[in-house]
Amino acid sequence: MVIADPTADLLRLVTEPGDPPPAEPTASAARTAALIRRRFGLSLPPPFAGAPGPDEPIRVAAPTDGAAIAAIKWRAFGANYRGGVLADSFLDARGVVPPASFWVGRAMLPPSRRHRLLVWGRPGTVFGYLDAGPVHPDDADPTRPDSGEVYELYVDPTAQGRGGGGRLLAEAEDWFRSVGYVRAELSTLATNPSAQAFYEAHGWRPTGRIVPVDLGVVAFEEVRYARRLAPGSP
Repeated sequence: MVIADPTADLLRLVTEPGDPPPAEPTASAARTAALIRRRFGLSLPPPFAGAPGPDEPIRVAAPTDGAAIAAIKWRAFGANYRGGVLADSFLDARGVVPPASFWVGRAMLPPSRRHRLLVWGRPGTVFGYLDAGPVHPDDADPTRPDSGEVYELYVDPTAQGRGGGGRLLAEAEDWFRSVGYVRAELSTLATNPSAQAFYEAHGWRPTGRIVPVDLGVVAFEEVRYARRLAPGSP
């Protein structure tokens, strides 16, 4: 079998079945994914990674995780954002954004010592990821500018409900504290009550800020959440 571009071929295997994302791969797709793993060392996402075990670690992402991270975000959009969270027309036309190369770069060279890309899964597999760093200047509360931010947190649809998302979030909070942050923020879609309930169950609270976002192809509102990371912090 000729594999000209292992990253592109792996992402094609993930996206070709469409939505809803399958829990099990076809036999031919599984063989191709295994070959990509064996020849090129790329980490595999679901449905090729199997089911997460009880001892799956939270670890700092490696460059070989980039394609799997991109694949999980694509699969999570198709499973979690239907039913009015985002427009079906947008989801039907979505690509793999950002591309795998973005995540490879983040893993190879974080923008600063206060940036961290985490994944859930033993080396060679990825079931979820979290990207974090300083709060974006456009989103910063002027009265609390020096805060950390969880930019993205996605767990593959087939691995949700197994505790990986909460463990990723807890690891990020510990890391924020280690680099000196006493407060962290994040955004979630205003139309996504499931995500809001998840963050509230883990101690995050809405700040009262609602941020409109217009990407041209789709527009939506985001609710800002925050969490104190140190006793007495605002």
